[in-house]
Amino acid sequence: METAQYFQEIIKEKTDSIKLTAQTHLDTIPDICYIPNRRLTFEEVIVKAAQFYGGKDIRVETVPDPAPEEGQVLVQVEAAGICGSDLHGYHHQPEKPLSPRIGGHELTGEIIDIGRGVTTYEKGTRVAVEPITPCNNCPECFNGYYNICANLRHAGGGFAEFMVARTPNVYTLPDSVSAEGGALAEVYAVAIHAVNRVMVSPGDRVAIIGSGPVGLTIAQVADVAGATSIAMLGKPDGPIQIAHEAVGAVPINVDKTDAVEAIMEWSDGRGADVVFEAVGGSANTLEQATEIAAKRGRICMVGGHRTPLSFSERFARSRELTVIWSFCYGRRGGKTEFQVAIDLLAAGKLDPNPLITHRFDLDDVAQAFAVAAGRDEHGSVKVLVLPNH
Repeated sequence: METAQYFQEIIKEKTDSIKLTAQTHLDTIPDICYIPNRRLTFEEVIVKAAQFYGGKDIRVETVPDPAPEEGQVLVQVEAAGICGSDLHGYHHQPEKPLSPRIGGHELTGEIIDIGRGVTTYEKGTRVAVEPITPCNNCPECFNGYYNICANLRHAGGGFAEFMVARTPNVYTLPDSVSAEGGALAEVYAVAIHAVNRVMVSPGDRVAIIGSGPVGLTIAQVADVAGATSIAMLGKPDGPIQIAHEAVGAVPINVDKTDAVEAIMEWSDGRGADVVFEAVGGSANTLEQATEIAAKRGRICMVGGHRTPLSFSERFARSRELTVIWSFCYGRRGGKTEFQVAIDLLAAGKLDPNPLITHRFDLDDVAQAFAVAAGRDEHGSVKVLVLPNH
């Protein structure tokens, strides 16, 4: 199926109420997780993992090797990405010490052991791991929107040499997708879901606020969906230049240019048909999004905000703007958006390589986080940790 056709079929499906039975890929067995101190064999093997104690307190320590239980596989981690949500925790110093946990939810690896009852995967299979687990027993799950399941669970474990995963969370990685590229499948799935939420289609002019990994992946996915023109608003120059080179996006450095004026010049005074907000944090970007959107434009809020947002309701109402929020990813047309991301990577429709700016060994994970957090200083976009490098 042609990629643009995929997105057009998604748009058509949004007019119907789709009732789908929960698939085998989303059955109910224990969570994906890496649990220190759990060892089910007679011998104890010690492995390394990055333990997070809160804020910038990250320690590479030895922990007991995990063993896969029924319905689980043991994955030797090849690559794990540092996500914006990881950085939120990195910048927040807790009042009290936290119990150590192992983060890392954007990852790929190789299956080296399987638990009881696993028949769908074999040792040696290269995989990407989806980090969210729904209940599979609610209306949202049945309709494919498992990302908003009331009992949704998130897990990590990628910043370690080994981790265990539920088989429904494991996706075979084609030979054409590298371990490093596959580690961005989760980010691309977020972008695909956002593009589906506002139904980007051929002819749309798309503006993206935020030139981090989410914004840059949205640019690629919007291009695949048929956007006529894309404008990337961000800073510094390096990341927005990546979007320009990848999909021909018009780079707009918000520190050097008036964003509204630049967008109006780019769009012949009309504004963007679709605006994606991919910044989050404490920035009041919703107001900026309304200012650069065309009349009857669609605004998709993808970034997670920690402070209240404000905007001129009168201005937005007078232009009949539509504001939609997007969270994680789900299932559309019988296929998870995580799988769609892998398929597009395998087909060469998406190129993760320009987004990967830094790589670190597991022992240097603290430095990796410092570089990821110091985006303006280091020009970092996607920083990878390679636990078994």
